[in-house]
Amino acid sequence: MRLRILVVLLFLFFSFFGMQAGAQETISIVCTNSVLADFTSEIITENVTIEYIMPAGACPAHFDTCPSDIQLIAGADIIVSLGWEPWLTSILEASENKDVAQIKCSQLGEWCLPSNAIDYVNKIRDELIILLPSYNVSIHESAQEYIAEINDTAEQLRQIIESNGCLGKKVICMQWQKDFVESLGLNITFSYGPPEGLSTQDILNVSNAAAAGDIVAIIDNLQSGTEFGGRIASESGASHVIFTNFPGAVPGADTYLEVVTYNTQQLINGIATYEYKQGDIANLEGRLNEVELQRNATIVIAVIFAVLACILIIMYKKK
Repeated sequence: MRLRILVVLLFLFFSFFGMQAGAQETISIVCTNSVLADFTSEIITENVTIEYIMPAGACPAHFDTCPSDIQLIAGADIIVSLGWEPWLTSILEASENKDVAQIKCSQLGEWCLPSNAIDYVNKIRDELIILLPSYNVSIHESAQEYIAEINDTAEQLRQIIESNGCLGKKVICMQWQKDFVESLGLNITFSYGPPEGLSTQDILNVSNAAAAGDIVAIIDNLQSGTEFGGRIASESGASHVIFTNFPGAVPGADTYLEVVTYNTQQLINGIATYEYKQGDIANLEGRLNEVELQRNATIVIAVIFAVLACILIIMYKKK
């Protein structure tokens, strides 16, 4: 009996510490934003928790941290960042997490462009393999599968743009979305930086470019502000199209692949709206021309009748 009790106790003892060891194997990865979190979640899926700090609708350069962000960093094993977030250093110091490893995805360009997104995936993959060598095979395989998905999606989006007759359409674009829009086959006649940094001359240049004609859309970036682009679109008659560059900022775009698909569809819808409005304007102009012709014809007929009446009156009086 005592032997059985001892065996049970030993079993419970080793089970408990086995569970504790298993729990310790869970890797905590904290990303600075939602797109890096999405890339990372596609690359490593085993024994990992992946969280991100910055809300999807915020701009990385203007984000204000809070105490919960420090707590998140304090428990992290790995931090994945863009490498230039101005607020990251301060919360790292405040967290007092001396052992955390960092993956900095700096100078890789705008991830909205699929080929650049692949560069981000490769960077995160290579760094994770170094930090977590026991996950080498699964990380490599997952990354390759995801890269194939990105390439397939990019090709599908180009085909959708072509099938909707949008190739070569002239647009003005916020510069953070410029590379992506060009990759779809659009003709970007002008691009502009973050609105808060535009000079009076910059604003005038954008306005003049929009007034040049044949501009079907002004493409804004949600996280950098949309008021300026909306005003230019209103003045020029072009459609105002709003893209997002972070997953989770708009309904139905919770992953990177959903984001680029959403943006493409917004562009197609915007161009269709512009062309519909142009068709309505053309129809209205045609109707106005018809009305003007009818009015002129009525005036001519009235004049003719008036002249004939005068002639008849004169002839009557001569009798």
